[in-house]
Amino acid sequence: MSSAPQWLARAAGTLLGRRYPFVLCYHGIGPISADPLRLFVSRELFSHHLDVIQQHGYELLAVTDLWQLMQSGDARRSASITFDDGLAMTAHEGVPVLLERGIPCSMFISTGLMGKPHPHLDGAMIMTPAEVVELASAGVEIGAHSVDHVRLDALDYADALDQLRRSRAVLEDLLGKPVRSMAYPYGRASEQTMRAAREAGYELACVCSGPGPWESLSIPREPIYSSVTSLRLRLKMAGLYGPVHAIKSMPTRPSSQRI
Repeated sequence: MSSAPQWLARAAGTLLGRRYPFVLCYHGIGPISADPLRLFVSRELFSHHLDVIQQHGYELLAVTDLWQLMQSGDARRSASITFDDGLAMTAHEGVPVLLERGIPCSMFISTGLMGKPHPHLDGAMIMTPAEVVELASAGVEIGAHSVDHVRLDALDYADALDQLRRSRAVLEDLLGKPVRSMAYPYGRASEQTMRAAREAGYELACVCSGPGPWESLSIPREPIYSSVTSLRLRLKMAGLYGPVHAIKSMPTRPSSQRI
């Protein structure tokens, strides 16, 4: 959905009470000393986000279940919470908030970083293999996020395919069951990257690009930062944050040039 008439139709539908499916992409839940990328959301703000979502009557599902529902039934008022990178703090601070409410979620793991510090978040650790198994046992969907958290769309086909195959194999060996889903690191994927994901055996793969067409290997997700207020969250849920932000960012003409 990209044209003005489509955005207006979506806005009108939202005002009339229509609820569209959406997927949110979080990274860190909990406190961190330095967060220049604004990827960490406090536990209190995360709980508030869930309150807003549930107040709008949404049922939250693991992302693979949401996609299956979209293929076979009415997915209105259905949505998904996903977490990239597999941060230990998120598993300890954020996932319990969901489980206490009986809400499933999906966590995407960079397998080569398990038990190590995140390369771009000072002091933030990635979950250990044992923690990943524990999370899966609690009902969290575990998906892949490459081996080394690299830009897959910047790699040649063979290297991207290797990252995708190895990460899936490690998780399947660890969990003892098929791994069907993944998220592209940095939320980006080219046609070649998606082809590699298909060849690696994934049924579903997530980007992080805001609203867009729903396709199995480029599931659109809305990125969530520490700056996402209730209003911004509602706009993201409706798929309207992008155009509203674009309008706000447009330069204002001097009064003498206004029509």
